[in-house]
Amino acid sequence: MGFVRIVVGAWKSVRERRASKPARAADSTSVPAAAPRVTLGWIDEPAAEGIVGPRVRISGWALDTLGVASVEIRHAGVRHTAQFGLARHDVAVVHPGYPDSGFGGFEFEGPLGRGDAHSRASRSRLDVVAIARDGRETLLGRCSVIAPEALQTWREFHECNPGDERNGNAFFLLPALSGVATQSAEGLDVRYAPYLSPTTRIGMRVPILYLRTTRGAAGDWAFDPDFDVARTHGARAVAEDSLTALLADAVARGLPVLVTLDGGIWADASGTVPEWDINDRLEEDIANCQWNERDEVMPDDWLKHLPGSRAAPELSRALTLNVYATTVRRYKRRNLQQAAAAIVAFMRGHPDLFVGVNLDPDVYINPFFSEGQWYDYNPGTLRQFRHWLAGTGPYAGAALPELPDLSSWRRARPLSLEDAAALARRPFATWDDVDAPRSFPRDPAAPYWKDPWVHEWEMFRRHLVTLHYDELAQWLIDAGVPCDRIWSSQGLMAPWEGCMSLALRESSPVRDYDSGGVSIEGSKPRNAHLGAIVYGPAATNEMPMENGRSLYATLADIDPGFGIVEFNTADLRKPRSHPTYADAYRALRDLWNAGARFVSPMAWTGSNGLAKDDPGYAPHTGWRNTPLEDAALDFLLARAGLPLGSLLWTFGSGHYADDDGWTAVAGSSVAGAGGLMLVPDANNAVALESPGDLRIDRQRMTTVVAGLPADAGVDEIRVLMCIGADPHWMVAAAASGMSLERCSAGIAIALARVASGERAHRLRIEFRFADQRSVALSRIAVVAAPVFQRSSVLYST
Repeated sequence: MGFVRIVVGAWKSVRERRASKPARAADSTSVPAAAPRVTLGWIDEPAAEGIVGPRVRISGWALDTLGVASVEIRHAGVRHTAQFGLARHDVAVVHPGYPDSGFGGFEFEGPLGRGDAHSRASRSRLDVVAIARDGRETLLGRCSVIAPEALQTWREFHECNPGDERNGNAFFLLPALSGVATQSAEGLDVRYAPYLSPTTRIGMRVPILYLRTTRGAAGDWAFDPDFDVARTHGARAVAEDSLTALLADAVARGLPVLVTLDGGIWADASGTVPEWDINDRLEEDIANCQWNERDEVMPDDWLKHLPGSRAAPELSRALTLNVYATTVRRYKRRNLQQAAAAIVAFMRGHPDLFVGVNLDPDVYINPFFSEGQWYDYNPGTLRQFRHWLAGTGPYAGAALPELPDLSSWRRARPLSLEDAAALARRPFATWDDVDAPRSFPRDPAAPYWKDPWVHEWEMFRRHLVTLHYDELAQWLIDAGVPCDRIWSSQGLMAPWEGCMSLALRESSPVRDYDSGGVSIEGSKPRNAHLGAIVYGPAATNEMPMENGRSLYATLADIDPGFGIVEFNTADLRKPRSHPTYADAYRALRDLWNAGARFVSPMAWTGSNGLAKDDPGYAPHTGWRNTPLEDAALDFLLARAGLPLGSLLWTFGSGHYADDDGWTAVAGSSVAGAGGLMLVPDANNAVALESPGDLRIDRQRMTTVVAGLPADAGVDEIRVLMCIGADPHWMVAAAASGMSLERCSAGIAIALARVASGERAHRLRIEFRFADQRSVALSRIAVVAAPVFQRSSVLYST
């Protein structure tokens, strides 16, 4: 493997190029007679992105065509000179000919300064710079120095039993990756190690294509957990991962894993291989496929121009979702449960490493033709549509071979044939004559989205998507996967500007675009969790919603255990637009405060932010060395030890200011480098109101924390909560004088416990100070139980 010449702007986390590893002849470099001036280098220690200060140890090597004069460690404006000239004969073997190539090692061990004493940054930047003999400087690497107190902010609040935390009470950051057999996960287990805590953990999410990684035609396409990933079709691999290799890698690295069991439209999008992929084999028979309104089934590569995580994706042909497609259902259920058997065995042997399973990303009635064609007019789908309208057949509990009992899905008010004819505005002699709408005009006088017959058809298409996720989840439950470890994987994309919002319910009005049968409520299986795929405005929680609320609050209302199974703040509609730190900070803040169980950013093996100016850079897969990763590190530090389910506002970070939606209704406030600066009024008071749309469970929340410094001079704090539709404020807690208890995170105010009652959707915190001095508020938290334990750790202000 080749060496990295210059590690620019990032601490390298994948260490496959270390000089201590054997190198091929092609990897070695020597200095030609007329060599350009080049600096080479590598950081051996630390391997992680961060290092906990103030004392640090850093080692590596550096070479230059003219020789290296020194190596400096630069932090907080101070330069520290590393010991240079240490023996590194392993480097000389691979890089002969450089001046002193056998003695290019360097090492620094010692304390670093505290940096800006007024900064609230929990991490700061450290650069390793090589200085050549002619004075040229080269950045060899960069990492974060973590303030040790940042990992102790919530030490009084996290649960005391680490085993319980590891088994479900932690929040997971799960970068997506593929190609485990090629060591694609290397470095993930160490890069973020300093940021972990009992309540915040790192893992990985990897897709397993359960209809593609099979035993092939000779084995009736049964799922093969040991599928040979060396198999190719053309220049591409048939699949990048096998389940056995993935689970073994998770054990070897100690990395928790969320397994994406993908048998959906993306699972076969990278190419047609019917000799291995039963999905491709089934799609050869149009009876198994979704049909368009002209009763056509298009070639699978008809839309190969569309962008995606795979080049030239095959998205034109999709398997039908109707229950009469018994062959499709039989293979999906069998292979899904065969994969589940291996996962259940892994779960029982390694419960700490099993996050869960998410299913079939993007279950759609094919929307990729963007109204050029509409789906699904498969004869079996139309047959099911008629039964759904009338409440007959499987919806009446009819016992038919290989068909599910759908009586629990029966409409509250089935239609008569006359009802159907009236809605369709044409006569039907029998139920067999009933047909779905096949024309979708945009006539301003009578647009299709206001047609009642189209509404019936769209409700049914949404029902098909809901039913499919529900069945997939139930098949996993039947195979032994716990229901609380199963998530759907529905794409909840923000519509184009000027279009209607995404449908909230199956019964929501028809949208003015083809939404593929997606509804937010219908994305949750009855007995499992809702998993969302979000990009751009959906990820940043800025997507307009039918109910006027935010997306994440809506997801939490539908399923308090929801997860974000695929995530990037990049906007898929703007492929050359790079998301910012502010985008990432707000997205992560909001999904945490809504109670998400985990987030899976795209992607550990995606585009690297160091190459953001390259033509092939794809922002929607950019994770490492991007503002998104940068914000995630601050996110993890701010919540280290904070119990899952708590709410937290940090008013930005050490290098970004945000008011987090809090406004002053008495006194004033402004977001700044020190946090939210509070300026008391003439009565020495400040009153802050939170953003609305919160979900504060008064039965679970026990403590409010205000991050005020010890010299804030606060006399009294009152916490009020807004409950119900009317703006009724209720006093939830109050403390003054000696009853103001201090903890590592600030001043803790115990909430009155309630046995039942409505959730609060807004907070007001009232401060009374001793004088009118400005005070920096570093955070506000509402901490979830079981948390606050009065002990000697707490002391009175």
